[in-house]
Amino acid sequence: MRAESWGALLVAGVIGASAAFAGESLVVPLGGSVTVPLDQPARQVVVGNPAIADITMQNSRSLTLFGKYPGGTTLAIIDGGGKVVLDANVVVTAGGDNAVTVRYGTGKTWQPGGVIAVVECASDRCSPPMALPTETPYKSK
Repeated sequence: MRAESWGALLVAGVIGASAAFAGESLVVPLGGSVTVPLDQPARQVVVGNPAIADITMQNSRSLTLFGKYPGGTTLAIIDGGGKVVLDANVVVTAGGDNAVTVRYGTGKTWQPGGVIAVVECASDRCSPPMALPTETPYKSK
C-alpha cells in the first residue's frame, strides 16, 4: 500500500473516531444510576473505563448505568449482527445543577490531591458535604 493511501486511511479513521464521540451524552450522578432503554437487543457492551462507570444488563433491551468516579468515558452497545446500537459519551458528575465543589487548602496554593468535597444545595438548605477520593482509581503506576 502506498504512503498516500495510508495517510487517507489514517485521516478517515480519525474523522470516524471524532464522529463517534460527537454522538449522544449520558450524564450519571456519582454513586447513582440511570436506566438506558435500547431500541434493539444488545449482544455486547463495551465501557471504555470501568473505573468511571459500570453497567448491569436488565434484559437485552435495557441496561442500568452506574456512576463510580467523577469523569468521562465511553459506552458502546453492539447487536447480534455487529451493528452499533448505541455509541455514547458517559459523564459522571459529582453533583447536580445546584452543587458546589469545595477544594480545601491554604490561600491560593491549593495543590491537586487535596481534600475535595461536593455540597448539594436546595433553596432552603444544603446537604452535608460528600468527600471525593483524592486519587483516581485508574492512575498509572
